[in-house]
Amino acid sequence: MLNKKINKLITTVLGAALIGASLTGCGKVSNTTNIEATTVSVESASNSESGSVGNEVAEVTNEVEVRKIYAVTGASPRPFTYYGDDDQVIGQNIELVEAVFEKLPQYELVWEVTDFPSIFAGLDSDKYQLGVNNFAKNPEREEKYYFTDPIFSNAYIVVANKDVELPDSLSVEDLGGLKFVGQAAVNVTTLIENYNDTDPEKPVEINYTEEDLNIQLNDIQSGKYDFTIIDKPMYFGYYQPEFGYDLHAIALAGYGVGEGMDSYLIVSRTEENKQLVEDINKALREVIEEGKSKEINLKYFGDDYSPSYE
Repeated sequence: MLNKKINKLITTVLGAALIGASLTGCGKVSNTTNIEATTVSVESASNSESGSVGNEVAEVTNEVEVRKIYAVTGASPRPFTYYGDDDQVIGQNIELVEAVFEKLPQYELVWEVTDFPSIFAGLDSDKYQLGVNNFAKNPEREEKYYFTDPIFSNAYIVVANKDVELPDSLSVEDLGGLKFVGQAAVNVTTLIENYNDTDPEKPVEINYTEEDLNIQLNDIQSGKYDFTIIDKPMYFGYYQPEFGYDLHAIALAGYGVGEGMDSYLIVSRTEENKQLVEDINKALREVIEEGKSKEINLKYFGDDYSPSYE
């Protein structure tokens, strides 16, 4: 009986030793204490990894989804939008839009340059979301696009050949029978088209061109055309002092600063872009209230043409 108990004890001890040796030989742990320690270590690592994943999820959740906004311009007329010395597009419109989007981290602004008619085709297809080219409102455009709040409070002047007789107090009606030159679809050409649509006794002769404004002014000075209509800040802020034109420059009644001749950004008409318009308007007001718009206008025109929303 005693021998049986001794044999059983020896077998148990040898079995435990063999198990321990087997575990040690497999490179895991050598005893129960080490197993427990390893278990704690694994659990700690598991908790650590879990916390890391949780942090990564939190970081992803907190990240703002950035949407690319493609802004398009025709890089004319100067100084609203044009190519600088480094072949990068610059100008009052460009700097103002960039100041607005600096306040909108949820968007990434990407500039595109194309010929003027292609701006509208790109907006129609939503290839471009934002049109930046000193745009005025008209009923046809309002049906097709969203408009932001005004970005610029404009004023128009008539610039005419010195041989053309014009009164000092000038209205659109006084231009009847004269030869006008301008690009299609720009705000000043639309103004003349709207006048002709009233079926006046003497309509204005409209000569459409894709030529740069500088060439148009040269053609007026040479007598090829009688006149064009130009933004007052653009003419006196750049073209006249830069090129020394000898032309009539007369204020156009009803189109002075604060008389509704504002410029806007236009936005492609999609459901998603309604929020874009709201965001731009909010940031635009901040840019004006903080004086950044005034700073940009003084840089390009020597005067402030920031709109008032009062």
